[in-house]
Amino acid sequence: MRAINRYPDYKDCYEYHGSTVIERIRKKGNVTVYHDWLIFDSVEEASDYYNDNCLV
Repeated sequence: MRAINRYPDYKDCYEYHGSTVIERIRKKGNVTVYHDWLIFDSVEEASDYYNDNCLV
């Protein structure tokens, strides 16, 4: 699943592939300015976080 949250100066892209990791990429235009992995203890915890915080 992918989600994109847009802000005035940048956009955050989240990718969740059904495991315990969510990939977060922050872009300004076409340039990636930040790339991070959010790691969770369980699939349920990762799924809940993605559904509650990434799908705006």
